[in-house]
Amino acid sequence: MHDIVIVGSRCAGAPLAMLLAGKGHDVVVVDRATFPSDTMSTHFVQPAGMTRLAKWGLLDDVFATGCPPITTARMSTGPGEELELEIPLESALPGLAAPRRYLLDKILVDAAVAAGASLAQGVSIDSVIPDGDRIGGVRGHTADGAFEARGRIVVGADGRHSVIAREVAAPFVRDEGSTSAGYYTYYRGLEADGVETYFHDDVFCVVAPTNDELTLVGLAWRQERFADLRRDVEGNFVATLDRLGDIGERTRSAERAERFVGSAELPNYLRKATGPGWALVGDACYHKDPAPADGISDAFRGAEFLADAINEALSGGDETAAMADFERRHAEVAIPLLEAAVRVADFDNTPQQRLEAFIEIRMHDAQESAELVASTSDA
Repeated sequence: MHDIVIVGSRCAGAPLAMLLAGKGHDVVVVDRATFPSDTMSTHFVQPAGMTRLAKWGLLDDVFATGCPPITTARMSTGPGEELELEIPLESALPGLAAPRRYLLDKILVDAAVAAGASLAQGVSIDSVIPDGDRIGGVRGHTADGAFEARGRIVVGADGRHSVIAREVAAPFVRDEGSTSAGYYTYYRGLEADGVETYFHDDVFCVVAPTNDELTLVGLAWRQERFADLRRDVEGNFVATLDRLGDIGERTRSAERAERFVGSAELPNYLRKATGPGWALVGDACYHKDPAPADGISDAFRGAEFLADAINEALSGGDETAAMADFERRHAEVAIPLLEAAVRVADFDNTPQQRLEAFIEIRMHDAQESAELVASTSDA
């Protein structure tokens, strides 16, 4: 019988396991993947996420992968309408970063194990185990047979298609649907010293350097265009870049190094995050359009908030009150950012309106990063 069973061991589940194991709790974290492994993600980490990596002692590990620090931003709302600036950073940060997920997730998983968490890889969870009016564990399977893990609290950190959310019938608190669809890939030989974001009439684009001297390039269009775009992904991708300015020419002179990855399922929602014996975190609980590139930072924040609540509950506190406090703290941050992200991704808004919503999110992020630094210094 564990204290906590966490289903999902990526950007929400692994930090949660690390934080709780570091408090002395018996934690098992389960994932159907084995690590290192990749996952669909444009993997840019904003200041609050980078600050948490520094706080957890993992920032040097991220940059040790060879992922370049990013200190400048270029934003465009149309041809010839561009702004370049230095990214305001806390002193502890040499820059932002876009580490590949097969590297970042392995760092997080290793940190959880080093803190004392048990890791069960290659496990697919099929159902939860009822325990009276609570959830008491999970059942699943591996390539070798059945799997079962019981715990006082079961956490679903298992993504948008969360088995735990399905099994407990977690309702949506907010569901704003999906407005965009996108593809991304990687180029070798594409010069990009900083992050570039393009808010043009019918497209959003992000460009960022990553590991192995590759550059991430992602594009998003109106969701209803996805069926047509997928008939010729590369042709549509390159033609769209040509309309954005010099990024088209720069991409054409580079070499595409990996396949295209895309989706028309980019929802914006917040689910109820707790119940008797269970909780949700990360994309299982909260997901918004990837245009603001907040997914990793959101997962880190949710993991930290939930770790505080579970630690309180398992340390003699009132579980119901602790979990309610987590939901309140999480929603207070999540809902305004969700609303802003919907405005960023809504192509019925003007490019300037979308950029303004993006800047609103970035201002919140900068403030959160500063508060994290201050709280860490005080501690």
